[in-house]
Amino acid sequence: MQSLDNYPKEITENREMIEANFIFCLWRNPELYGDYEKEVIADQHLLTDDGRFYYSLGYEMYKLNYKSFDDASIYSYVEGKETLKNGFSRRGGYKTVDEIKRILNEDNIETYYDELVKNNMLLKLHDKGFNVVKEINKFKKMTSVQLYDYFEYQLDNVFLNRGNGVKVEDLDFDDGFIDSVNAGEEMGLSYASACPLLNFHTLGLHKSNVQIFAGFSGTGKTSFCINSYIIPILDQGEKVVIIANEMNKRAWQHILMATILSQKLDYYGLPRKKQKMGNLTQEQQEMMEKARKYFNEHYKGKLKFAKIYDYSIDDVKKIMRKMAKQGFGYMLYDTFKSEDAAAVNVTGELIEASKQLLQVAEKENIGIIITMQLAIYMENTRYLTAATLSNAKGVKEVVSELVLTRPLWDDEFNGGKYDVKPYKFKKDLNGKFTKIKEEIVLNPDKKYRIVFLDKTRNDEGETALLYQFDGAWNKWTELGYCQPKHQR
Repeated sequence: MQSLDNYPKEITENREMIEANFIFCLWRNPELYGDYEKEVIADQHLLTDDGRFYYSLGYEMYKLNYKSFDDASIYSYVEGKETLKNGFSRRGGYKTVDEIKRILNEDNIETYYDELVKNNMLLKLHDKGFNVVKEINKFKKMTSVQLYDYFEYQLDNVFLNRGNGVKVEDLDFDDGFIDSVNAGEEMGLSYASACPLLNFHTLGLHKSNVQIFAGFSGTGKTSFCINSYIIPILDQGEKVVIIANEMNKRAWQHILMATILSQKLDYYGLPRKKQKMGNLTQEQQEMMEKARKYFNEHYKGKLKFAKIYDYSIDDVKKIMRKMAKQGFGYMLYDTFKSEDAAAVNVTGELIEASKQLLQVAEKENIGIIITMQLAIYMENTRYLTAATLSNAKGVKEVVSELVLTRPLWDDEFNGGKYDVKPYKFKKDLNGKFTKIKEEIVLNPDKKYRIVFLDKTRNDEGETALLYQFDGAWNKWTELGYCQPKHQR
């Protein structure tokens, strides 16, 4: 970007205040520098001399582990650095700093940062020849995401009207059609290592698509996704982003640690609960260290975690676009909910949000998995379908796969009133499946989950699979098929 003097005053108005609000929130809580040090480069993103000076001074002190930027700390740091000391004094010294810090609330730093990002976007748009001054009053009321979406929408309309957004082709079978089919180009990324039957029916995980994994609260949605989707994706060298609005990073780490211990190291001596309790034995500590080394050797840099603190679909889309450009091909969003659960049109909002996620998946060529809660009042439903989705039955029409789960009930075991008749197909001497069914005998002391494939674009829906679930080690074992009753 150019010097501020080269831009219309309508765009640069209040630029000093925009930078000061953000920077002095960092000064109020220096630990916040850690959240933005990869996002903000002083020489590129800050355009006022004062902004660059104060940001850089604070960043240098943060890197030296200063926990508070009080009067004594600052003067202690600048002592002996004459250029820095003179620059600080010339700008009013600590008195100026204290006056600004007093009127700011660091809880608003994300808003201040977004205002800085938006203003930089407007300056860049001006550089590219866009007449942003014409509608500057409208833009000042927007967030950076809204500004991005506004211009994306305008460009989409322009190119659609020029015919570039519509592609009309002959539906002929060209010479390469059979070769592409033979090569299995319609297959998605396999997760057969965890769920061979479910993978067979869905033909893997597909990019440019959105799929749902839904269940009642506490049934293990997150655990299933780590075991059955995340680990197989990583094992094939792909990169994944987890976007979460409920569980924090440490909670995900505990599930991931349990999964690596059981699946990769075949160790069952450290349940998830014991991880949280602490006071580990020497053996448990050594196995955790082995698991950590396994992760670093196989997955390091391929799994990112983004915590968001509301249900803003705009924030989710922003993260997905950003990470897709960094080579992350799969995204898990946990949990997909309406931004305002009390809104009159919750169903409409969720359907619209699912459409927006599909657009991101298609434009960025990424595979998106979203988890959803099933409606509490539907907990007595035996056969799960889209009708049990909380406030959002219509999203079924948008997604490529809809998978739902619930625990196996006591009266559904072998011989029970509502016996689900679990079975698997026998294999012949060559290891190939036959059409002969073999009953699966369940253990009443074990926990099981029924997984319903309600919709897939790659096979017939209405398939029910049975899994044994060992939550302590996050181990899911796919047993075979079952036949739940449709009664409630």
